[in-house]
Amino acid sequence: MKINKFLIASLFVLFLSCKDKEKEIVNNQKKDILNIDVTETKNLIKLQKNANYIDYRPDNPYLPTEKDLLAIIPFVEQGLKNAGYKTLSDSEFENRVKDLVKDNKVKKYNAFTTVFVNKLDRTSETLNEHEFDFDLTDNQFVVKKYNFMIPMLFLRDVIKINKDNSYSISIPHYIVARNKYLFNDSQADLDWLLVNDQDFLKSLVNSLGYDKEPRINKLLLEDCYEMWNNSRPSENYKIGRLLFIKDLNNNFCIRQGLVDYIRKNTRLDDNRFVYALSYYSFILYNKEVSEKFGNDSPFRMFSDVEKAHIVSIIASIEVPAIAKYKPENPELWNNVVSALYNLLVAHPEIKDIIIKNNYFGIKNMKQVLEDTIDEIDVDKIKRGEDF
Repeated sequence: MKINKFLIASLFVLFLSCKDKEKEIVNNQKKDILNIDVTETKNLIKLQKNANYIDYRPDNPYLPTEKDLLAIIPFVEQGLKNAGYKTLSDSEFENRVKDLVKDNKVKKYNAFTTVFVNKLDRTSETLNEHEFDFDLTDNQFVVKKYNFMIPMLFLRDVIKINKDNSYSISIPHYIVARNKYLFNDSQADLDWLLVNDQDFLKSLVNSLGYDKEPRINKLLLEDCYEMWNNSRPSENYKIGRLLFIKDLNNNFCIRQGLVDYIRKNTRLDDNRFVYALSYYSFILYNKEVSEKFGNDSPFRMFSDVEKAHIVSIIASIEVPAIAKYKPENPELWNNVVSALYNLLVAHPEIKDIIIKNNYFGIKNMKQVLEDTIDEIDVDKIKRGEDF
C-alpha cells in the first residue's frame, strides 16, 4: 500500500500542535490554581533576605506584613494537597480551631486569623508590632477557605524559582505533619513530631492551651521539670506556671489535661510533679519568692479566689497521695504535712473561700478539706497535751 507522505507530515504537525495546546492548558490550569506572579514573588524573596531573623539584625530591616503571609498561602495549600492533606469542612475546621486556640487573643482578616502567642509583654501595641515577624513570636495563622494552620514562613522555604522563571513547590515536612496531626488525626505524624518537632508540640500546650494529648503533656512536663530541677537552686516549682495561667485576655485558665496527667501519674515511686506543685502553692502567698517570676508573679497575677482554686486543685492530688503512699514509702514522701495543711494554718481564710465556691467543683475536695482540718485540730490537741 502506498503511503501519502503529505498526509503523514500533516498528521505529525497536528500531533505537535495538540501537544502544545495540551501543555498550554496544563500551564494555564497551574497558573489559575496558584495565581502566581513570578516577578513579584522573586522581588519579595529578595526583600525578605533583609528581614530580622534570629541573630541577623540588619541596620534597616525589612518589616514583613500581611502581604508576606498572603504570598505563601497558595504554595502551602498546593504543597499540603500534594502531601495528601485532607481539607476539613469549614464547620469542622472551625470547631477544631476553637478547641485548639481557645485561650488566645486573635485578630481576624478576610483570608486568615492571627493567633497571638507573643508574650514579650502583654500589650496590644507589642502584639501588633511583631505580628508577622519571622522570629520573636510563635504566632500561628489560621488560613480560611483552605483550612490549615501555619507559622510565619519565608517564601524561600516554600518555592524555588529557576533562572527560566519555572518553579517548584516544596514546603517543609513539619508543616505537613502538624496539619495532618491536628486536622487529619494522623497518629503517624504525631509520632514524627514527637521526635522531630518537640518545641512546637510543647508550644501547643504552653502557648495555645492544647492539652488533650497525654504524650504531648508528658513531653512538656518531663522536659520542663528536668530543666528547672537541674538548675541551682532547683526551680521545679515553676511547673505551676504551666498549669495555671492568665491568657492574653487576662482570663484565668487551667490546663486541665496537665492536671489530669499529674493526678494519674503520681505514684508510690513518683512524687516529682505534685511536690513541685506543693511548693508552688506556697509561692502564691509569698510576695518575695513570687517576684522571681517577674511579670508573671503568681502573687500579683491571681486573685484570692483564683489562688484558693489553685490550692484546691493541688491539694486534691497531694492529700490523698500522702495518705496512700507515705506509709509505704516515707523516704520519698518525706514532707511532714501537706501544703494545704500549712496554708490553712497561715491563711485560714482559704477554707471559707473554698467552701463559698462549692469546692470549685472538684470531686474529692470536700473530703480533702475536712480531713485536713481534722488533722490540724488533732495536732492542736496534741500540742496542748505536750504543754
